[in-house]
Amino acid sequence: MAEQRIFGRDQELAQWRLLADSVAAGRNAGLTVSGPSGIGKTALLDELGRDARACGWTLLRAAGDEFRQLPGAMLWQWFAPLAQAQPAGTPPFDGQGELLHRFLTAPEVDISRAALSYSASWVLRSLSQQQPVAALVDDAQWLDELSFAVLQDVGSLLLDVPVLLLRGLRSGGTGEPRARRNLPPQELASGAELHWPLQPLSHEAIENWLTARRQDTLAVSATRLQAASGGLPFFIRELLEREQPGLDLDPAGCEDAVLRQRLERLPEQERQVLAAVVVLGEEVSAARVAAVLGLEPAAVAAGLRGLQEGRFLSALRPRPRVQHALVAENLLAGMEPAALSALRRRTAEVLMADGAGAAAVSGHLLASAPGADPRIARILLAAAADARRKGASGMASQLGERALAERGLPVELRRQLLVQTSQAQELAGQRPRAEELARQALALTEGHDARARLLLEFAETLYNSGRWEPAAESYALALKELENDPGAHVELRRRAVALAAGAGFLQLQFADEYAVQLDQVLAQDPAEDGPSDRLLLVQEALRLTAAGQDARRSGGLAVRAVAGGKLLAENGAESSMINYATGALNGAEEDAAALQLLDAAIAEARADSAVMAHATLAYCRGAVQLNRGRLRLAQVDLEASMRAADLGWRTYLEAACVMLAEVYIARDDLDALDGVLARVPLPVQGPPLVQATALHLHGLAEAARGRPAAALEHFTSAMDLAEGIGPTLGPWIRAAIEAAARAGHREYAAALAEDALARARAYGAPRGIGFVLRRAALAQPQHTAAAMLREAVALLEAHEGRYEAALALADLAELCLGAPETDDGGRRAEGLAAARRALVLGNRIGAARVARRMATLLAAQETSLPILADNPADRLTPAEFRVCSLAAKGLTNRQIAAELFITIKAVEWHLSRSFAKLRISSRRQLPAALGPQG
Repeated sequence: MAEQRIFGRDQELAQWRLLADSVAAGRNAGLTVSGPSGIGKTALLDELGRDARACGWTLLRAAGDEFRQLPGAMLWQWFAPLAQAQPAGTPPFDGQGELLHRFLTAPEVDISRAALSYSASWVLRSLSQQQPVAALVDDAQWLDELSFAVLQDVGSLLLDVPVLLLRGLRSGGTGEPRARRNLPPQELASGAELHWPLQPLSHEAIENWLTARRQDTLAVSATRLQAASGGLPFFIRELLEREQPGLDLDPAGCEDAVLRQRLERLPEQERQVLAAVVVLGEEVSAARVAAVLGLEPAAVAAGLRGLQEGRFLSALRPRPRVQHALVAENLLAGMEPAALSALRRRTAEVLMADGAGAAAVSGHLLASAPGADPRIARILLAAAADARRKGASGMASQLGERALAERGLPVELRRQLLVQTSQAQELAGQRPRAEELARQALALTEGHDARARLLLEFAETLYNSGRWEPAAESYALALKELENDPGAHVELRRRAVALAAGAGFLQLQFADEYAVQLDQVLAQDPAEDGPSDRLLLVQEALRLTAAGQDARRSGGLAVRAVAGGKLLAENGAESSMINYATGALNGAEEDAAALQLLDAAIAEARADSAVMAHATLAYCRGAVQLNRGRLRLAQVDLEASMRAADLGWRTYLEAACVMLAEVYIARDDLDALDGVLARVPLPVQGPPLVQATALHLHGLAEAARGRPAAALEHFTSAMDLAEGIGPTLGPWIRAAIEAAARAGHREYAAALAEDALARARAYGAPRGIGFVLRRAALAQPQHTAAAMLREAVALLEAHEGRYEAALALADLAELCLGAPETDDGGRRAEGLAAARRALVLGNRIGAARVARRMATLLAAQETSLPILADNPADRLTPAEFRVCSLAAKGLTNRQIAAELFITIKAVEWHLSRSFAKLRISSRRQLPAALGPQG
């Protein structure tokens, strides 16, 4: 530690040494320093930053600004200088870091908060490969909405990397930390969070300060200083360094009295210059101060020098800086509101004349009184649109509302403001206000087609916010507008119908119009399909799948809609239409088409750092892989979705948990199963389908622990909630058959099985029929059951249902080997053969539970076990398998790191360990070592 510059912080500095050593050893951590203004947070953070830099660390600095709410300002302060020096595509702005580079260098970039968080964490990880990183942000309570959210996210994304997040936070601000104040050395694990709530300086600390200043002061001086300053270092310094006579050291006075007295003694012109400096903030320059105040440059220069000499300013170059936030706050608090508003507006005008961007000007306009200036409204509109694009909906709402307060705006400008502000208020959760603004916007919109487009825009926002009923109403209104228009608008009408059908899901409130438009699309040559036609085809394919009607037709329509990649090109990876299409393809067992679409969509989402879209698509791909029995690949994708759930992904969370639970059960990992259950505790609020899925999850856990009766209660409750769902979307029916049979309720199981099998055969997906046949056999007499299981095995093996095939073989083995002793031996031979096949297949695909079950069965039969080939993939940890599976596909280390949001060094480390476990020497050998099963 360098020579001490601060007093009374010995405990914090001792803890810092432990923390710095821990981070330097490769363990990330977070530290929040909190306390009231003037307590010395900035001084302490500066000291820690100096020490980190002296040790060779990379130091990044940022600070919140109460009056300058630029979306992502913290990221600009941390990374903009580096982005200006390093082109995109080069470290640290390669891989996921490219998105942050675009954010910092390209205008009007459209980016989600989650994507930006991942990109920022990538850059921090990359920087930490060279030396530890201290990322410091002071006055975090004043961070803009986007910066604050990213700061919270990054803290949870950085694991096992030498990065320390240092945060200064004014007491009582948003996000007051709850971490522990101190941690002993042995507890400084990766991810440790410390909180230092600073206390006023003690009498002893003030005496030490006086001694260090070589002031021969009696102890009573320290006592009086403590009383007058409240122990706050800023006010102690004010009292010690004041030069003006007549300032009373009154112990009964409040701490900021001395500062107020000093401000009151300022000459009027110097006070005006100081106010302009405070209001201009980061945009301050002597020329702009002169322009704002209408003063001559010489007068401004003299005022600035006087303010520096009086210690109101800490520096004049490269720009004037206010000594402390308390100076700015006390000065502004003493100004008349009208005068301050006028100063804000004049500042905005000067910045606009200088060509400053809308985001820089908007903060001043927010704090100014409304007038009747369309220019100001347009600037606020641009700033609001930028904030909403970047996920700062709260800020966008404020900017839009302030713009609407300007009087006498042109009709079209006011309409645009109403649309923008309504959408922002909806995303910010202010629904009544959003609806009111939407009604006003519609009233100002002329033309049926324009109103229909606006209603569709509103509907999509509502739907993406989870408000399905209002979205459906908005879609219906859009269709009604088009019905009133004599023009054709075929493309727009079909788009409205397709999106409305998705919002209505199974209800299809727009059935008549839907049928008319669909018939027209189906009657035309597929080569003539347009973007809206493809949306309609996707909805029909999904409807057929959801209702369990005609798998062949559903798959054909979905393949036609995908159109060799046109659906993705037209809608993008973040569109729900991609999820719908893959859902229909998966249900219809068009695996190749589903995986081709998903691989391309995931690649696009990864390139755009679209984390939430990546999570949804990974879930969709995991579902396909699970149906195919590729357990390891399913686990890779579903665990990727779970990691995104920690950032707020909820789109298909319950369904993803069900599938991951099935994987863990198959792999006999019930400890991991408990972690999945914790994500979806009962009872669950939401639509009936979501509640049914959550009940199904907990039923699976009960069944896995050998409690079929308890499992059956969950499954039947799910059935009651989700009547009418087809066989591909109603797995609880299949599960209920098995649970009922194993609980001894064979008649109930047989009745369920009869209906489920009839529906599965009517739908016509071969693998799905095999799924039901295996369960249905459990409730049948022995002879019938054996025939069903043989049919199930044949279907599942022919249509790549590997895990279910292993289970069907296991059930067949147990059925045959449980035959009476009078059997002629044929059944026993069939049973032994089925058990051996199930054991081999279970081992090959990583289904440890069925493999163990068959090994136990064969051992009880006093027969030889089959020779099992060692499964190299089982030697790998899940993280190692994820890396190796991507490397086996031909991805480079950089591409793997980008996809998994880890460092390149981590990829290299995983591959090195994996090669040793697999006994191979190069990545060319990975496909053979992992095997084709996944």
